[in-house]
Amino acid sequence: MLSPSIVVIGAGPAGSTAARLLADHGARVTLLEARRLPRDKTCAGGVTPKARLGLPDGAFDGSERAIRRFEFQGGRLPPLRLEEPTAEIVMVERSSFDYALAGAAAASGAEVRDGEPAEHVTELRHGVIVRTRRSTIRADYLIAADGFPSRAARGLGLGLIPRRQSLALAARVPLSASLPSDVITVSFTLERGYVWYFPHGDHASVGAGSAGSSNGEKQTITSTRVALAAFAERAGLDLAGARFSGHWVPQGICRGAIASSRSILIGDAAGMADPLLGEGIAYAIGSGRLGAQAFLDMAAGRSADLRPYEARLRAEYAPAMHRLHLAARAVEWSPTLALGAARSVPWVRAYGVNVVAGLRAPFGSASREGATPISSPTVRH
Repeated sequence: MLSPSIVVIGAGPAGSTAARLLADHGARVTLLEARRLPRDKTCAGGVTPKARLGLPDGAFDGSERAIRRFEFQGGRLPPLRLEEPTAEIVMVERSSFDYALAGAAAASGAEVRDGEPAEHVTELRHGVIVRTRRSTIRADYLIAADGFPSRAARGLGLGLIPRRQSLALAARVPLSASLPSDVITVSFTLERGYVWYFPHGDHASVGAGSAGSSNGEKQTITSTRVALAAFAERAGLDLAGARFSGHWVPQGICRGAIASSRSILIGDAAGMADPLLGEGIAYAIGSGRLGAQAFLDMAAGRSADLRPYEARLRAEYAPAMHRLHLAARAVEWSPTLALGAARSVPWVRAYGVNVVAGLRAPFGSASREGATPISSPTVRH
């Protein structure tokens, strides 16, 4: 059993997962969240199969729909339509999903303090100090899960430089009358990115993510909005009055250090989003799991401090991130060729499904737990 005191900054999927697992093993955990829970977060709201491994009971109490049909648009070919039960995506509202994960951490014994942002962190030789607007917390260790850019990482001198980052804009809109309510649509009609349509219960998430224009951030924002407007016109979506929110998504694991002797970065603070589709939930949960394991390793005498966490995280996820980065470059270079290959070559389709489902290496934790290989998905013409 663990007995150290640990501060976890950020109650998203990464932070709440680490807090729950550590509290389950007897650690004294304080989970800080800057905003009051439940709170909204810019996200399409899709939970993939590889993200569902090890989720606590009640995580999907607020789920709205499970989708196993997909349409991919882009290039000069007709849309590619797939149906794949193995890659079923559960649609959630991040406000209720994150609230459930934080609640599970509290049920395991973590002290959850929402509406209390961490304003300054210091790592000392024998502990850490976290100052918030309300108090000063002294603890043995620190886990930074406060997103990107991470204020905690900056204070610790860790992380901060993702291999790639994309601007994501998203809004909640009424369901389209011309798009099926059981199909996720991804349109590669945006420079270095894509537009998405994720149908929920009585509404949809529409948004776009772009890794940037060669003409700078302002042009990236402009081109992203133009692509969204064009997609909405084709799909019969009314964006009038839609309130878009946005943020930069770090992808491919940060190049800088993500662990010190007493502190580690997890989730977006470590740059854990997928470079191809921008999925962050699965990799956030996985990094939270590995972060908790780093403490168990110390407790068992297998390591002297937290620094081995970085090597383990990179060993487990860097191969997937590298392949996803190459896949993103291929799709950006020619959506026509990429979608044509997915249409005509079974192993390419199976590869794409594995990116989402995570049933074999190097994608997802399921591949490391003896899951069976996947088959090629059904193509609908």
